[in-house]
Amino acid sequence: MISPTIKKLIFSTLPILFLTLTACSNQQQRQFNPFDNSIFTREQTQNDLLPAPDFTLETMEGTSFTLSEQKGKIVILNIWATWCAPCREEIPDFMEIQEEMEEHLLFVGVSVDEKGWDVVVPFAEEFEINYPIVLDDGTVSEKYGPIMGIPMSFIINEEGDVAYVIPGMIRKELLQRTLEEMIAENQITEK
Repeated sequence: MISPTIKKLIFSTLPILFLTLTACSNQQQRQFNPFDNSIFTREQTQNDLLPAPDFTLETMEGTSFTLSEQKGKIVILNIWATWCAPCREEIPDFMEIQEEMEEHLLFVGVSVDEKGWDVVVPFAEEFEINYPIVLDDGTVSEKYGPIMGIPMSFIINEEGDVAYVIPGMIRKELLQRTLEEMIAENQITEK
């Protein structure tokens, strides 16, 4: 029989263990993200949302990607690295959702790999990633962070506001349901 004290200790450490196992960290990072609208606890209204900081970075193909030019679509800004196991695990789900819902949304992978394109290009080609990949030059980490761990995703609505922040890995079912709800809400407001 497990004592009540041991049970309390086990259940109080489970959330910490979960966050530790589902996110990769970087010792250079400082404090938690200023956006307080995690997909798991969001209660804000549209009036509470903050505009997504704009940026322009070069894609793997050599073209410019500017966030503000994507208004009208939901953008999932995913901060990741090739060495991050949870990042690698969620990419195939992102690719499936991108293919299924491309009319309404766009994933953008923002790599924070220190070795740059030398590791990102072979990785993206091997996985056959079907959405734009950019390499963070510090701009995204500065504007959206500091980033405490990766993966970390930001769901930006059609108006260009940060609707959700997802610290750590997200399961396809939860992400897809959230995106479907956002698309449905937007279709209702357009009528």
